[in-house]
Amino acid sequence: MKNNLKILRIIQTLNPEYGGPANAIIDSSIVLQEKGYKVDILTYDSQDKIKNINKKKIRIINKGPSLGGYNLSIKAFFWLLKNKKKYDIFIIHGIWHFSSLLARILLRNKYYIFLHGGLDTYFKSEPIKLIKKKIYWILAEKKNLLLSKKVLLTTYFEQKQLNNTYVNTKNIPKKYVGYGILKPKINKIHCKEKFYKKFPFLKNKKYLLFLGRFHPKKGCFTLLKAIKLIIDKKIDIKVLMVGPESIYKKKIQIFCKENGLKKNIFWSNTMTGELKWGSILNSEGMVLSSHGENFGISLVEALSCAKPVLTTYKVGIYKDILKYKAGFISKDKPNDFAKILEKFKLLKKNDLKKLSYNSYNCFDKNFNIKKNYYLAKFLKKDFYLK
Repeated sequence: MKNNLKILRIIQTLNPEYGGPANAIIDSSIVLQEKGYKVDILTYDSQDKIKNINKKKIRIINKGPSLGGYNLSIKAFFWLLKNKKKYDIFIIHGIWHFSSLLARILLRNKYYIFLHGGLDTYFKSEPIKLIKKKIYWILAEKKNLLLSKKVLLTTYFEQKQLNNTYVNTKNIPKKYVGYGILKPKINKIHCKEKFYKKFPFLKNKKYLLFLGRFHPKKGCFTLLKAIKLIIDKKIDIKVLMVGPESIYKKKIQIFCKENGLKKNIFWSNTMTGELKWGSILNSEGMVLSSHGENFGISLVEALSCAKPVLTTYKVGIYKDILKYKAGFISKDKPNDFAKILEKFKLLKKNDLKKLSYNSYNCFDKNFNIKKNYYLAKFLKKDFYLK
């Protein structure tokens, strides 16, 4: 049996500002290589967008920049046309952009697709986007998925969501394969010191951390309204909000100013590497009051550092968090989220210690892809069944 199958993973960007898939794909590719695969990654990034990525023996082919909202890349099309015979397996990351259409045109039943939340029920709440997606679904995306070998799912929550999404997914082939990150190999003391060097005003302060894109889906206003309710109860709470600049971020900042949250909310642009790990290690825990999240990589990063998480029932890994008692879960409403914030802030030292132990245990048993990544075994089996 052939043991060195070649995989090409196609993702629109590896820029960490774009969130979870970009952050996790390098780690999972390392695991696949350790399992005997040869992995390359094709992106539509320009070189300057990925120059700071630690490539860790993974070959990255950048054919950008792409054009338009659907990330059209003529360079990627012709590169793949020329090089597709060099690969045995193709994995497309995400839908609603050029990659899945490119796969259907050039790869014909040889590709798998990770949805990465692309059919999240959250989009039912955005009428204009929903109409656009339904039109594109009819024109192209449904066929892209139907002609794939399998649609790969990161959580059972995502599998359940597909039965209640805004398009008919009944005949689409699906397979749960798990997801996660590697245990971070970092010098914890160095990371902590590096963070405090950049944010000296946070030294000796307790703060919770939000790490991600500023998007309506992330429920940032839910979080801030919940924080205001906590402050009104005279409970000390501080949150560091980390993410890229955007118009939506500015709206959130205006809300903070108008509601007297300036002393409680701190801001930073996207962090990567040691600085990011330092922000997690120095925090009390991670908050994500999301209205829809198929996975939640930032939460898993926190768990890997033994930091508890506070999130909602709309996040794909909430059952694992509950099972391992690794944090608190609520509805995605300000009053409900305020209750878990209050509960967390009033915990005693011994309870926090136990929560920290549970958090790492949750990561290790569920999201440490050295132990819990089923994609490698599945791909080999599925390849030889064809």
